Amino acid sequence: MPALTLSRGVADWPEQGYDGWVLLGMVTLSLLPVIRLFLQTLNAGSIEVAGVSLSFAAASESAAEAVRTATLTENLDTPEDMPLERTSLRSILRALRRAHDSEVTVVDLRQGQTWWETRLFILIAGAARRDRTQAIAFVGERNGTPGTFLGWAPPSRLLAAHLRSDPLLSAAHERARAKTAAWQLGQPLPNPHASVTPSVMLPWGTNQSLPPVENQTPDPAFAFELYLQQNLDRPSPESGRLVTIQRLRELYEVFLVTDSIDAQTPDDAWAEVVLTASPRRFFAVTKAGKFKALIPRDALVAALVTRLVRAEDSPS
Repeated sequence: MPALTLSRGVADWPEQGYDGWVLLGMVTLSLLPVIRLFLQTLNAGSIEVAGVSLSFAAASESAAEAVRTATLTENLDTPEDMPLERTSLRSILRALRRAHDSEVTVVDLRQGQTWWETRLFILIAGAARRDRTQAIAFVGERNGTPGTFLGWAPPSRLLAAHLRSDPLLSAAHERARAKTAAWQLGQPLPNPHASVTPSVMLPWGTNQSLPPVENQTPDPAFAFELYLQQNLDRPSPESGRLVTIQRLRELYEVFLVTDSIDAQTPDDAWAEVVLTASPRRFFAVTKAGKFKALIPRDALVAALVTRLVRAEDSPS
């Protein structure tokens, strides 16, 4: 606090509204050596505090619970044998809403017969545009084992790879961006009936409506995805392509992070993963090859410290 007071008196920085963030940063920096020492101690062998054994595996479960994760399984509530090209856009919008509020979205490719490539493209493009979902993980059936971890990557990198893979998708993406920008410039027109498709008056005097959705009023919050879907519904050589594990690799292999750590790995190996300097925020946790969670490194450290504090505060 004296340093903060001196800084404000001399340089008029930081402003009052930023005090909380500055103090949080100062506290975090001051704790880094302590946290690192704690991890190095655990790396040398498991420790006990107040009779409570601390382990990375247990802390990882707490960290996973703190991460908002949307798992898109069961083919978005449609029958298992029905590929997504035969479903309505309502299923995709449900998926987008779930992904919109999550940090991690898990896409289950299953046997490679359920995800249409253009629908996956909509999901990834929407996630990249909104920047709310920080990671997309892929699982699927491999060697008869469902839920096998296939890799993860940030939506922005997946989108860049997908745009480079197909000029038709890239053109559809640009048209959707232009349509959405025009929509956002327009003035809403009166809509006395909830069932009427929302429309706007553009500055140059023409009207523009959102693409229709079967038995549902289009949601303006997903205007970009709706316009992208409208463009992708046009016949193209890629319109019927399903996303298999092989196709996933063709699209994203350069960017997919495929390394993981098994939940039953000894603590010394866990500590090595956390202590290793890496620009990747997340790491995948598996069990016998099956995906369990995508966990931020800082969340795991926080879970370890929380368990340590609780162990010290518990009565002996």
